[in-house]
Amino acid sequence: MACVHRVLPVRGVLLGLSLLAGVASCAVAPSYPKDRVVEGLLTLLQEAHVRATVTFVDHTVGVQVHQPEMLLQAEGQVGMGSQFDTVVGDTVQAIHRVILSSDADIRFYAVVVSDPGLPGLYVHLVRYMDDIRRANASMIGPEELFARTVLDLQTVEPPPAAPQPPENIRLEEFLSWQAAKRIQQALIEELELSGQVVVGRCLGQFTDGEFAFTLNVNPSTQEKPLDDTTLQQVFQTSTSVVTEVLANYRFENFNAVRLIHPITGRHLLLPRAQLDLVIKRP
Repeated sequence: MACVHRVLPVRGVLLGLSLLAGVASCAVAPSYPKDRVVEGLLTLLQEAHVRATVTFVDHTVGVQVHQPEMLLQAEGQVGMGSQFDTVVGDTVQAIHRVILSSDADIRFYAVVVSDPGLPGLYVHLVRYMDDIRRANASMIGPEELFARTVLDLQTVEPPPAAPQPPENIRLEEFLSWQAAKRIQQALIEELELSGQVVVGRCLGQFTDGEFAFTLNVNPSTQEKPLDDTTLQQVFQTSTSVVTEVLANYRFENFNAVRLIHPITGRHLLLPRAQLDLVIKRP
């Protein structure tokens, strides 16, 4: 990935999509059996005039949307085009309708949005279906559902073939992506807005039982490096976010969490036993 732009807010459309689902799953026979998931979703998208391809691998449905007026770019920022709200809204509504009316064990869906007018720019959206069901049951609110939505803008130069939605997403992968997004947002709110630091894209991954998060936090000026107090706050905030995410999902199938600050080479390793009391909270 050559570079990453800041993406303008898309909160409005996503907050409005938390309850877009029917209750057809209560019917005796599913409206969209496992072998008709792709066909059924394509039909709904075509009826909504959404140009898309659909994949269904193991527990993940992927949708790739490529059409004009989805994105716009101005002064180094990328935002929603005139058709973004309508097309993404119709796409997510169709996905919810099919998955919640199917007997297939679908746990995640991923949407990749691109615009022929801005080659190489892609908006990735990933959601966990249990979060959608919790939102429908008013167990979590729209703001929390938005926070649990992995939303990422990626750009590659020169643009290669359009990236495919991820296949067979695992919960630990999804949690690493979500936690990285929430860490970045928390660091922006706590440190960047006050001018103390500049926060870039934070990354998360899960490998061999360990969550690893790269904290892209830089000094606001080259003349003044990050002091130990600020770096300690970076680690403390990041730790709080990670434990909160793991607690939300009662996720215990890991050995450790590692926080990495590349420009100083500092690491913080948190064994699972150190986090158990928080993760297993009632």
